[in-house]
Amino acid sequence: MKDWLQVTAIIPPKAGEAVSEALFSAGAGGLWEDNPDPKGRLVFRAGFEPGQEMRLMAQLPEALNVIAQALELSLLDFELALELKPGEDYAETWKKDLKPIKISEDLLVCPSWWTEPLESLPSAKILKLDPGSAFGSGHHPTTFMCLKLLTDLVKKGLFFNDLLDLGAGSAILALSAALLLPKANIKAIDNDPETLFAAQQNVKLNHLAHRLSPEITNLEALDGPFDLIMANLTRNVLVALAKSLAQKSNIPGRLILSGLLAKQVPEVLKVYGPLGFKVETHLGQEEWSALGLVRGLEITARPERQVLAALNPPEAQAEPSQDQNHQPPQAESPS
Repeated sequence: MKDWLQVTAIIPPKAGEAVSEALFSAGAGGLWEDNPDPKGRLVFRAGFEPGQEMRLMAQLPEALNVIAQALELSLLDFELALELKPGEDYAETWKKDLKPIKISEDLLVCPSWWTEPLESLPSAKILKLDPGSAFGSGHHPTTFMCLKLLTDLVKKGLFFNDLLDLGAGSAILALSAALLLPKANIKAIDNDPETLFAAQQNVKLNHLAHRLSPEITNLEALDGPFDLIMANLTRNVLVALAKSLAQKSNIPGRLILSGLLAKQVPEVLKVYGPLGFKVETHLGQEEWSALGLVRGLEITARPERQVLAALNPPEAQAEPSQDQNHQPPQAESPS
């Protein structure tokens, strides 16, 4: 078995998603997470073909610098190392710690290679998944919360005729929707051709080719409208796509937005509020947040006020349209 190149990135937890995407974009054939270091930082190890040391040492530090600036983190909290490893199958090493994950009583996500007995959940749909080099295994908080919001909506008995998974990656969100909502029409799109193969393989793995065909296209090319749009992206992308998402969203309609740091939620609400969207649900895990937004339906509670107050009290109090008039801010949206 030939030698391979291991890249070790030790990073702040907030940078986990961005750094994993950067490593895959740089050509990683596999990525796994080791135990945290003594400072509580994440330890990522990625496998590359040998002979790329010069390219990676030029490309990866620059990528970490961009991520640190975007997330307002100190570059001193990032560490990077390269090591040539003797013959070992790096493409399989990362799978060792990827275990089945229970989303709810109705959904269990299981790695395709898992052979041990699964947790007994009589009513649960089991999604088999091999994320490959595509983002979305269900283990990252942003993906987990998207799935939790989806299963909560289904548990309420809501019906969705047309759904969209925007920035599908491994297609985990679209596939989960297909399992939970057998009569829904579902589309999954991404703009990264490298993720398409993983998504298509996962569709076949779950025998859902008759329900779902992932595509490489952009939001504007779709007809719509959609009753539910799921987008696990980043703050900048969600803000930039807000008007387009509003145009593709039905009335009444819902959005599930994730990929947000908790401190970014007020900014996103300021953009989506004037487009008619209200907060129906807010979830938080570690430093991440996910939002369930609704438009064209009356809801008695107004949780955006509590969300803003909990996440950023000074900013929430500075918004008279929320605190005084009980209205969302005046100013909608990437397994």
